[in-house]
Amino acid sequence: LPIFHSRLFTDIVQTTAVTIRFCPRRTYFTSMIHKTVTQIIPFLRRNDLPECHLYLFGFFDSIPLALILFLLYNGRYSGLGTNLISAAFSGRMIYSYDWILKLLLTILTLAIGYQGGEVTPLFSIGASLGIVLGGILSISPVYCAALGYAAVFAGATNTLLAPVLIGLEVFGANDMVPFLIVCIFAY
Repeated sequence: LPIFHSRLFTDIVQTTAVTIRFCPRRTYFTSMIHKTVTQIIPFLRRNDLPECHLYLFGFFDSIPLALILFLLYNGRYSGLGTNLISAAFSGRMIYSYDWILKLLLTILTLAIGYQGGEVTPLFSIGASLGIVLGGILSISPVYCAALGYAAVFAGATNTLLAPVLIGLEVFGANDMVPFLIVCIFAY
């Protein structure tokens, strides 16, 4: 089947295998998935297709992505996500599902092979998730968005100092302790 030779499918399978392999809480179920996926990967790496077919698969992988991005709220989730960041900090509408859609569509875009922003989408995911959690936890949504802005970056990059410094630079040094606390937990 052509889907098994697409880069998207191979990238998703490899990412899943690496995630499950290095997960500290491996269970019997995740061990079985790891064994199955590692047996599938050599089959996926076969290079018996002509190179022009590989480009066609990349082209056909991107058509559904383009349709989803343009049809979903008029491109709200395409690009770096600066529209979501500005909406979070200016009081405009942030939907409760904005962060998860931006996360999934960013993963899909990078898995297909497009290169682009990886850091700024993390900021938009963190800010929109912070707005949602601020409403749930009865904390100022804008304050929670600022903390999420730095915390998601800390968790995704597995760094501690850079997200704290970014949070202090962007939002001011008055909130150093909360930024440090959320970044330590996210790290």
